[in-house]
Amino acid sequence: MPELRKLRQVKLVTGGTSEYIIRTQPTDGCLSTLETAALALSLFEKNSNIRDILLRPLKALCQFQLEHGAVTHQSTEFRVRNNTYPKQIGRRLSKLLGSNETNGLPHS
Repeated sequence: MPELRKLRQVKLVTGGTSEYIIRTQPTDGCLSTLETAALALSLFEKNSNIRDILLRPLKALCQFQLEHGAVTHQSTEFRVRNNTYPKQIGRRLSKLLGSNETNGLPHS
């Protein structure tokens, strides 16, 4: 949708990590769309309960998946910094991580 490209981009800076623990996030500070919307609404309304209520289904989903064989995931950033990421990282992710280190592998 071309109209969406006209909207101003906003970056929410949080100190936490995603609670969508069965999915690999690119960096430690990345949130899912649901988490971002829940955080934004709770900030606009100055009510942290909104975030908690909206994230209950996500937490339940993750818990159900973990009980049925899913595993928790570390972010790509964490894995790169700890030399456990098995692939080379691209320029975009390298830039996001704020370094030129690509775990010893060339950029894609």
